[in-house]
Amino acid sequence: MTIKKLIKRSLRTILTLILILGLAIGILLNFIFTPEKITPKALAIANEYLVGEVACERIELTFFSSFPNFGLTFSDGALLPDPSYPDQDTLVQFKEANLSFNLYKFLKQNEVDIKNIQLEKPQLYFHLDSLGGSNWNILKQTDTLEKTQDSTSNFKLNDVRIRKFEINHAKARYKDELSQLTHAINDFNLVLKMAKTDKGLGLDVKNFNREIAIYKTPDKPYKIDKTGVNAELYLSFADTILHVNTSDFAMNDIHFQNKGSIAFFPHQKRSLIHLESKLSTNSLKNFLELVPSRFLAKQAISTSGNLKMHLSTNGYYDKEHYPKVEAKISLNDASIAYKDFPGKIDQLNTEITTAFDWDEPENAFAKIEKLDIVGTGIDVHTTANIQQLLANPQCKVQLDGDIDLTKLYQNFPVDKNITASGEIHTHVTTNFLLSELQENHYEKIDLQGEVSLKKMFLASAKDSISLHSEKLNAQFYKQTDTYHTLATKIELLDSDVHFKKLVEASAEKLTGKVWVKQTGERQARLNGDIDLEKFKFQAKESISGFIQNAEVKAQVFPKEENRNTYITSQFTIDSVAVSQQKTFVAIQQGNYDIELTRNAPKKWSPKGSVSFKNLMAYDPKFVHRLKMPASKIEFEKDNFNLDHAEVEFGDSQVELTGKLDHARGFKNGELVTANLNLQSSHLNANQLMQVFASEAEATETSERVAISAQDSLPQEKHTFKIPKNLAFQLNTNIEALEFGKMQLRDIWGKVNVQNGDLQLDHLHLKTLAANLDASLTYTANDSQKANLDFQFYLTAIEMGKLGEFLPVLDSLVPSAHAFEGKADFRIKGKVDLTETLDFDLKTLRGVAAMKAKDIMVLDGPTFRELAKTFMFKSKEKNPVKNLELEMEFEEDDVKILPALLEIDRYRLALGGKQYFDKSYEYHISVLKSPVPFKTGVDVSGQDFDNYDISVARAKYKYYFTDKERLLKKADSSIINDKARILAELDYQ
Repeated sequence: MTIKKLIKRSLRTILTLILILGLAIGILLNFIFTPEKITPKALAIANEYLVGEVACERIELTFFSSFPNFGLTFSDGALLPDPSYPDQDTLVQFKEANLSFNLYKFLKQNEVDIKNIQLEKPQLYFHLDSLGGSNWNILKQTDTLEKTQDSTSNFKLNDVRIRKFEINHAKARYKDELSQLTHAINDFNLVLKMAKTDKGLGLDVKNFNREIAIYKTPDKPYKIDKTGVNAELYLSFADTILHVNTSDFAMNDIHFQNKGSIAFFPHQKRSLIHLESKLSTNSLKNFLELVPSRFLAKQAISTSGNLKMHLSTNGYYDKEHYPKVEAKISLNDASIAYKDFPGKIDQLNTEITTAFDWDEPENAFAKIEKLDIVGTGIDVHTTANIQQLLANPQCKVQLDGDIDLTKLYQNFPVDKNITASGEIHTHVTTNFLLSELQENHYEKIDLQGEVSLKKMFLASAKDSISLHSEKLNAQFYKQTDTYHTLATKIELLDSDVHFKKLVEASAEKLTGKVWVKQTGERQARLNGDIDLEKFKFQAKESISGFIQNAEVKAQVFPKEENRNTYITSQFTIDSVAVSQQKTFVAIQQGNYDIELTRNAPKKWSPKGSVSFKNLMAYDPKFVHRLKMPASKIEFEKDNFNLDHAEVEFGDSQVELTGKLDHARGFKNGELVTANLNLQSSHLNANQLMQVFASEAEATETSERVAISAQDSLPQEKHTFKIPKNLAFQLNTNIEALEFGKMQLRDIWGKVNVQNGDLQLDHLHLKTLAANLDASLTYTANDSQKANLDFQFYLTAIEMGKLGEFLPVLDSLVPSAHAFEGKADFRIKGKVDLTETLDFDLKTLRGVAAMKAKDIMVLDGPTFRELAKTFMFKSKEKNPVKNLELEMEFEEDDVKILPALLEIDRYRLALGGKQYFDKSYEYHISVLKSPVPFKTGVDVSGQDFDNYDISVARAKYKYYFTDKERLLKKADSSIINDKARILAELDYQ
């Protein structure tokens, strides 16, 4: 046999074996070791070794895709933390994970030898609690593991070895309760190679992160782009020390070399860190790349000079301790220039040293020995020394600088959206404790120098903002004439600011002085005197205002043992006005005395007083202008005290004295309360009601109303809804009141507003026709419908003028016009009101009664016809000795109960129905007459000029007799109704 044939046969044999082996493996994978059989078994084995839990939808055994090793593919899986751990968020969640392992070692030696674990686009969450416990501590202890294995199966695992662990494009989050910091990583990538021996574990780490965000709730996150780690580490099992042999931490193109060790003490929940770090890439250009392009252009930039940095981290890290960190940064003889621009930073030098020691915070410091920036249009020199950085920082800073913005703008590549010009000069030295600044001990602050801006103009077209100031100068100095303390002079000329066409503000001239003053045993206070000549503003194209000639005096009192920080201020302003579309408020010669008390960092409580010569306000919803002549208003927070404050509204003049509390409720709907004495020479209730009318109606009305002082204002009345958050009590004394068509005078009594109702409680008033005692409740559920619960008692009213007091009585009691003389009239009931506040007669329910003596019946066609029928003499005026009348208002008519009427030689009883369309059906019974028999007359008609009279039997002959025998024949229900009505109306 030739060699050639031997090779061919061997290849055939090998190929046959491979095919047989592949077929066998295929049968095993597809028919014996199916995912349905493998998944529960694999999960059970994995969960034996974990305190947490592995969950997976599908586990598939693979060979060909992971050749030459067997593998497992996990689909829709998750790794959960220890059930007893307080934060139960999922530790790892993934769509797919792949694992390759040595099957021979697993079957023969009970060893898990994992060649590679690969996770694609997983979500990772790691948590460290305030006690040092972690959610990734999920492996069972050795003794627990042995008991579990003995109790559940004969399988015993001898060793676990992972050679490579790989994560691609993950989203990761790490929350550290010890430092209160959260790290969120976008596009996290990690390749971890491990080489395990009996003595330790070697680690080769490669990591890249697209973005890391670090934040402390609720602060905004600090974001770092393109970070990564390339490190060789070794973990010693004997002493649990992680040795950092080489480590390169990269941030963009900036690299930090790290060496050292981290010793772990798991039982004590602490670590000991010793790390030394330094820059290996120190080109200044790399650091400039970290500056956003909107602040520093990056095109064709050239730099010189190297940045050096050394960082040392040493100490324990646990719940109560942080390692000490020391850093030194230096940059010497550096420069920055752009290829196509003449501008250049010729000198850029700095020396910075810092130390952070949380165990001894008074030893922490940050020192800038120098920071020099010199170049085209820039000449800035700074030194700073901050001691006790982590305790009570003691700050010493000196800043000398001149910046020519015009040169900068012309010689450097500034963003095209930005425009800048002007000059800035600064010379400032300061020395202070941060606590003194926070506690407002300004007298202890050493601040000297000046800051001045000349012809400053800054604008950003992209942000639609611009700032212009012809001159701004602030001088800081020690006031030596009276007090050796801090003082500042301020001068601002011709300045304005514009922001996105939303806000425009300008000031012609502002001058002032701010200084610290010591008064007796009190702590020092900050004082300020400011003069403002003219200030204008416009906001959101609708809100505008101005201030003319203002003087402001203010004092800031620091916090004391028994009182928080507060500010007192006194303003004198010649004129101030604020308007929004057609709404405006204007004040002349105002004096403001205001105190603000600080209750929280951003919450101040005001109190004080405002006095002025004249105030004028207008809002379309109010229809009429509001004026206040010389008045003084005291307030605390949103509570107001009024002392004879005069208010003119439309045709009304009112003087108010009392309290109004929780005024902010007018805006936010909270309860607003008031207890006021109201005096008025003239009050037009019709105009006041329009304030509560619907906004649409009021706006429509206001468009027809000119708001100049000479305009005649309409006096329309509308149904109005009173807000339910108003609880007012008014003690009124009104000389004249217009209500509807009524002209009322000499009014006194209580008016209450509560739960959306207007209540008049025994209000006393006079009309041209009578004296009146009234009680009523006005309720409106909406602006279209209202109802009235009323009670009117009129004394000595001219009967013919009932309609002048209450026009609806012309429809209810039209016969009153046939009488002359005075009567007492009382009416009580409930009724719905129309949109114009008139009675909707169809809804009227109630009772009324009238008593009169020595009145006259006026001659008329009806009376003459009745006189002819009854055969008594008709005169121009016919005397009536007595008239008592009870009425009841039903669905669409007035029921007049039988009443006694004595006229001439006759004694008559009359009653019947009066309809709201002025038609009627009356009956008159003759009880006494020269004729020796009793008769009756029915009178009906459409009005008193169109009637029909017919003789009938006497219906009311038994109601007005002293004989009990005859009285028993009367209808008792009518007698009871008459008594009930009189009782309801308090008639004796």
